[in-house]
Amino acid sequence: MSGGEEGTVSRWITDLKEGDPEAAQPLWERYFVRMVGLARAKLRSRPRGGAADEEDVALSAFDSFCAGLANGRFPQLADREDLWRVLMVITSRKAIAQIRHDLRAKRGGGSARAGPETSDEDLLGQVVGNEPTPEFAVMVAEECERLLELLGDDVLRKIAILRMEGATNDEIAARSGCARRTVARQLALIRQIWLADVS
Repeated sequence: MSGGEEGTVSRWITDLKEGDPEAAQPLWERYFVRMVGLARAKLRSRPRGGAADEEDVALSAFDSFCAGLANGRFPQLADREDLWRVLMVITSRKAIAQIRHDLRAKRGGGSARAGPETSDEDLLGQVVGNEPTPEFAVMVAEECERLLELLGDDVLRKIAILRMEGATNDEIAARSGCARRTVARQLALIRQIWLADVS
């Protein structure tokens, strides 16, 4: 993209931050196809019969972006590269939330019942895929760091990192020096904190 195009995107971002709703349209037109493609890649592994499609996810992500920008949520956002990173994070998180929703619906609408549960490790593997781009890998690393900070507790962070590394509950219990039941409770708390942040 040339410097002139870069300046145009930066101007639209500034206009949107300053409350000009018309600045959202050219940004939407420029990034819509990329956001839909990203959402499609993330939703590939969800259960059949999911309620929302990739366009719904992209639209929801862009709506959240505009609302966040209007509320001062992205003060450092300045140019097209920053913008795409933010849109990638929001779109990926919306896709993850949609997959979770579809999985809950498939298991009975979120009601408590016996049956296999998809672990966060499996879900992360489904969403990220086998060959993430370098740009996406950086975005994931930044998002993981942010999510770990949300936990606000070194014990929870250690358990979350062990889970991300592929450790089972028994392995986490052995390496953390606590009971398996404690690990299960702490993982449930981690999920609760992270799901509250997604919604």
